[in-house]
Amino acid sequence: MYKILLATLICFLAFPTVNVKGGDPVDAPAEQEKEKSELAELLNKVDNDYKAVEAITGYYKYEEKHWKLLRESGENILEVTTLIRKKYSRPDDQRYEKLMKEMETAAEELIKVTNDTDKEGAVEDAQWQVRQLQKTCSLCHKHLKIHIYPQLYEKK
Repeated sequence: MYKILLATLICFLAFPTVNVKGGDPVDAPAEQEKEKSELAELLNKVDNDYKAVEAITGYYKYEEKHWKLLRESGENILEVTTLIRKKYSRPDDQRYEKLMKEMETAAEELIKVTNDTDKEGAVEDAQWQVRQLQKTCSLCHKHLKIHIYPQLYEKK
């Protein structure tokens, strides 16, 4: 590890006048940063709704306010996921597209479950769909090599 760092440091010191030419350096990073920040904002909305429903998944019985929270969160996740799939699609990345579709499906199913709360096993069905959302999020983060909890990796 130290050898690589030392070699990198020597390269930076020995070759300081290397010029890399590309497109317009002013426009490209600003557009990329804008796109990343918009996508990050949308995904933050999904994260907030997911955390809200995750907090109640351990309950063995839901009251009306819990069902309302599940329904609203499912609707919000569905809306944002649909927008992300349209605006930030990656046709060349089939795994990403598949995971986003699964997230959309899990949100749709969560909404369906909340429409029939008197059905036997509705609580378990809702908990299952929340777990499906969690699984999809985890797999997508792993696929994109994004750490969900970066504070766990600060020492590495």
